[in-house]
Formats: sequence, structure tokens, C-alpha cells
Amino acid sequence: MKQAKILTQKQLNLFFKQLEIYPNAKRNRLIIAFTFFGGLRIGEVAKLHWKDVVDINYCVKDEMILLAENTKSKESQKVFINKKLRNEIIEYKRYYSNKYSKIDLGTPLLITQKRTQFSANSLCQLINSIYKRCGLSNVTSHSGRRSFITALANKSINAKVIMNLARHRNLSTTQRYIEVNDQQLKNAVELI
Repeated sequence: MKQAKILTQKQLNLFFKQLEIYPNAKRNRLIIAFTFFGGLRIGEVAKLHWKDVVDINYCVKDEMILLAENTKSKESQKVFINKKLRNEIIEYKRYYSNKYSKIDLGTPLLITQKRTQFSANSLCQLINSIYKRCGLSNVTSHSGRRSFITALANKSINAKVIMNLARHRNLSTTQRYIEVNDQQLKNAVELI
């Protein structure tokens, strides 16, 4: 089985522009943002509620806690919300408020056209179909998470820090996510 392809920030920006022509662009953009900017698994994204990302004053939180029943490890996990993800949440909150007028903190953050919560499988299928529609081959719902981890590694972030941000138990798991290409290798040897 082929590994999911990673996207550079430039490719992601082009993809975000392409998304604008399709229905539910703001919602779909936020789904992608959670994987690329937060390193979330698609199943974790599907289970998010408003209360996970905004406080009682509807301000975006600095970090969110994923409940044990919503994570792969079945343990509660902390995810930091960086500036890029924060901006995406703010934009989506503005869009959602205009469309539905009221945000109920207990409701799912991302909803289907029938206003129900996505399952992990249905969200995975949606995102994979969007990537295909935009002409991105080998890009899957897991590409964002792989891109998140690779981008951190390319910025020379300590491997243990990356492991913790990826919420992996073993460093070897994190290392399998990091993609290496010829340009990176050329840049590395120039450092000598």
C-alpha cells in the first residue's frame, strides 16, 4: 500500500483556493486545517464539538483536550491550537454563526448537509473525494497528519517534541511519518 502523499505549504495554499469553488468550502477547509495544522487524525476531527475548540464566551481556546473515547490510544490527549488553526476556527465560527445564527457548545463542530455529525468513515470518504476532485493523487485524509509531522521535522524540531505533538507512544512510529526527499538531503549536506 502506498503511503499518503504529503503537501507543502504552497501546495496546501493552492488546494485551499481550489476548495472555494465547491459546496461547504469553509467546513471542508477547517477539516483539512485540523489535520495539517493540528496533526489530528480524521476520526478525531469527526468527533469534535464546539466546546472542544471554544470556551463559554465563544473565544477559541489555546489548547483542546481530546477525550479518551475519541482517540486512537483511548487516553485523553492535549492538542495545542496554533495561530494558523486558530484563524481557521475563527473563520469557520463566523461562517457558521451567519448560516445557523446560534452556536450550541454541545453540538458537533462539523456537520453534514443533513445537520448530523460525521462518522470517521464518512468524513474520511468526503475528504478523499475532495482531494480527488481537486486532482491530487495519492493525497488522502491521512496526508495532513503526515504533512504536519514532516513539516515539524523539516524545521529541525526535536524528535521527542514531534512525538509528543503527534501523540505517539513510540519515536519509531513518528519517524515512519517523516518523508525525506532529495532537496532535503541536498540542503542537509550543505550545512557541513
